[in-house]
Amino acid sequence: MNIEFESLKLLPKMFELMEKLNTNLQNAHTKRWLSVKELAEYLSYSSDRIYKIKDEHFLEGIHFFKKSGKILFDRVAIDSWVVEKDTLETNNQQRQIVDNVLLSINQI
Repeated sequence: MNIEFESLKLLPKMFELMEKLNTNLQNAHTKRWLSVKELAEYLSYSSDRIYKIKDEHFLEGIHFFKKSGKILFDRVAIDSWVVEKDTLETNNQQRQIVDNVLLSINQI
C-alpha cells in the first residue's frame, strides 16, 4: 500500500471533523426539546408533515408545548408515540369517554 505524504497532512483535519460529527450525533439523540425542523430530521419527515401530525395526533402539554411563539416537541413523548398503537384512535376513545362523563353529569 502506497500512502502519499500529502495525504498524511490531512489526518488531523479528518480527525477534527470526525470528532465534530460524533458530538453532533450524540447531541441529536440526547437533546430532549426539539424544534419542528429538528423533529422532522429526527423522524425523517418533512416540516409540513410534522405540522400535520401535530394537528392530528399530538396533544399540547404532552407531545409539544408552545413557548414564546415557538413549538417545542418533547423527544421522550414523541419516542413513546412512535412505539404506541395509533394515538389518534386512543385520543378519540379518551375524548369519547370524557364526553360521556360530561353528558351524564349534565343529566343529573
